[in-house]
Amino acid sequence: MTFHRNQSRTHFKHSVLAQTIAAAITLSSYSAIAAEQEVSDEQADIDDVIVVTAQKREQNVMKTPVTVDTVSAETIKESGSILLSEIDKFIPGFDFSDGNMTQAGVTIRGVSSPGITVGGDPSSATFFDGVYMPRAAQNVLFSDMQRVEVLKGPQGTLFGKNAAMGVVSMVPNAPNEDFEGFVKGTVGTDNLQRIEGMINFSLTDNVYLRANLLTNTRDGYIDNITRAEWNEGTKVWDLGAQDHNAARIAIKWDISDRTNLQLSYDVDDLEQAPPMAVGYSEWAYKMGQDPFGDKQENDVRHGVESRDMYAVTLKLNHEFNDQWSMMFVSSFRDWDTINREDEDGTADPTRYLDTSNNEDSNIHYNELQVNYNSDKINFVGGITYSKEEVWQETEINFTTDTVARLVTGDLNSGIKAMVGEETFEALGMEMDHIWNADEWQHTMTILGFPPEVFAWGDTSYKLAASPLVFNEPLVFGPSYAGEFWSENFYNTGEFTSYGVYADLDYQITDKWNVFGGLRYSEDEKEFSWEVTQTPFAEQVQGVSNLFFPPREKYTTSKTWDKVTGRIGTGYIINDDHMVFASFATGYKAGGFDSLNSPHDNNPFSPTAGELIIDPATGEVRDVSFDPEESQNLELGYKGILFDSLRTTVALYHTILDDMQTSRESMPPGQVAPLPTVVNQDVTIDGIELSLIWEATDTITAGIVTDYRESDTETASYYNSIGELIPETSTTGESLTSYTVTFDWLPDIGLGNTKLHMDYVFVENGRKFEVGTPEWEKNLPNYLDDRQDLNARASWVNESDNLEVGIWGKNLLDNRYVESAGGRTVEFFGTAFGRVNRGIEAGVDVKYSF
Repeated sequence: MTFHRNQSRTHFKHSVLAQTIAAAITLSSYSAIAAEQEVSDEQADIDDVIVVTAQKREQNVMKTPVTVDTVSAETIKESGSILLSEIDKFIPGFDFSDGNMTQAGVTIRGVSSPGITVGGDPSSATFFDGVYMPRAAQNVLFSDMQRVEVLKGPQGTLFGKNAAMGVVSMVPNAPNEDFEGFVKGTVGTDNLQRIEGMINFSLTDNVYLRANLLTNTRDGYIDNITRAEWNEGTKVWDLGAQDHNAARIAIKWDISDRTNLQLSYDVDDLEQAPPMAVGYSEWAYKMGQDPFGDKQENDVRHGVESRDMYAVTLKLNHEFNDQWSMMFVSSFRDWDTINREDEDGTADPTRYLDTSNNEDSNIHYNELQVNYNSDKINFVGGITYSKEEVWQETEINFTTDTVARLVTGDLNSGIKAMVGEETFEALGMEMDHIWNADEWQHTMTILGFPPEVFAWGDTSYKLAASPLVFNEPLVFGPSYAGEFWSENFYNTGEFTSYGVYADLDYQITDKWNVFGGLRYSEDEKEFSWEVTQTPFAEQVQGVSNLFFPPREKYTTSKTWDKVTGRIGTGYIINDDHMVFASFATGYKAGGFDSLNSPHDNNPFSPTAGELIIDPATGEVRDVSFDPEESQNLELGYKGILFDSLRTTVALYHTILDDMQTSRESMPPGQVAPLPTVVNQDVTIDGIELSLIWEATDTITAGIVTDYRESDTETASYYNSIGELIPETSTTGESLTSYTVTFDWLPDIGLGNTKLHMDYVFVENGRKFEVGTPEWEKNLPNYLDDRQDLNARASWVNESDNLEVGIWGKNLLDNRYVESAGGRTVEFFGTAFGRVNRGIEAGVDVKYSF
């Protein structure tokens, strides 16, 4: 969800929210007094839902006194989901954006994290099989997944750093003693081909193996018709093409009745089309007037998004006796990524720009947990240690044709200042591109160049570049056309994190419990910056970097620590209803911006590339950003109303200090805008609602939705065109968003049939934004609210081993421009963005054994 500014209704909305909270408290108190009803077997079945480990304890989700939402394996199957971005619609207040698969972002209760730097961390932590997943590793395929849990609000006590707003936990199935397995094939539109398989069996009486595989390939839905000469012999991807594969093998050894050991190996291989760049400018395909057409022109050199990742995880569980137990987890994960994308959305070589984030990183995560469980006390305590090593190369690549266009603009300005604006315009001296021979000769002749010079090819450009004329080595001739100009950032990091935690849940009575815990976290980050000289400097004497001056490698380090905690209570009114309240704090470590170094960023400064020294202290400028700190007060209700309506309501008040957001910024001395971390202080009041109605034995319907209000104070920063934006305060409210689900189990007398449908509505916040450029407003469907209708009908035979499904997504065939802008808008007017896929349909067949 996004926010729009609405100052006039702030008082009214806060009043409504306050009344809602008061009513919920009153209702909960009344229910606690008036309860003690007997529960029927049918109600017990409704209440007996998914077991979760949200508090690092196995608990019934409907009896857990915290806000946690789950997506089951059944929902994952019925919705045809294989990624977090495909199940976020089932969880209120949760969004997972994967426009860039290797730079995906979690948003919980409206708070996301900038995914621009290896020196920073997300505000919400992601775990897979109990192991922390860093930013570039979060977006993995669902293969043989048991469930996905999303915990809302600060989870600093049990999950540590980077859980300031919540936790996403993916729980795969573990090996067991049963022989089971399946093979599943899916085909669909755009040549979708998906194969999934799993097998589980016993190697011996006490050793079990489980292995699974998922492959997913799909053609793009927009043809890329450009075949630039520099891509000869290289695969050119159509826009939206997918190729993602994952596999896992796990072995579990029951050493004794009290001890088991599990070893797993995961691989995740991604190599597919780079992030989409549909051009909207006059230099794009069909002058950018047909964003939903079946053709586009992307000339990015060696464009691809890839990730080669593997992980090895060891889990040891041991019960000392009936009360005491322990768990030890140790995991190593390694990944290499490339994300080279078109940044102009055209095939115009004089407006070419691509960027690539290349990463070679790994993390070693360890946790030792001790548990004590009795009739009254449930204790969890432990220590965590992780060490992450990161290496990132950020490439900025132009063609020499593009550089010459930039130089043309500078020359036009210089000549205009030299001869005067009237003369400049009267004589038609403005050049579109200095390599246009007629324009170049016309202007240079007026400036006094003899006509015979122009017959000598590049000689006129060399003369113009000399100290006697423009004294600008960047003026070079068209013999260099089609070559590449690159400026590369290099960052390295070594991040060490420690944590010690203890959490106690005390059962005062059979119905009333209280819980509380503390955690100490310490994070030390060592980080470096380096910028190399453009290789083009070897060809033209005197040329240096155009945008970012070369920088010698500089390394710095900083340590952050924090004590976080939580306290809360839960009251089970009866088997149908419970209420809970909690206060918790969270923490996200500070960090370093990979593109914002302590060096002088002005390439034209006499000290370009040198470290900036604070004259008052004599120390190098500190470019670290502050850690995020969160506080959250939460009230909640979970229960079954009217014997059939499973209900979850959460009301919360969150304060988030120094939230790290990303802005395109161009401060003085910097010649191009770059994504930069800007801090904000945010206060959020919200409510989340989830309803599941078992209307009959065969029909179930549900809805999830949420509403938020926020007050935000943003620190001053320079925007993308170098204007200083002063510190600002804004008030906003979340947009209307909800998901409606419908499941029907008709009895046709032959096997089992099921129909699943879900409808998603998301209000478009762009229509409320002030200052939106007219060209953006004129993009088709750019301001439309989003509406998606998805469905799957399936049949399972009497033996329960064969399932056939027919499915469709975006059945309304709604098309949307999902993003607009880009880093080349200010330079060349070459806006671009992303559009969604149209209607999808397919068939899946699953055979179980």
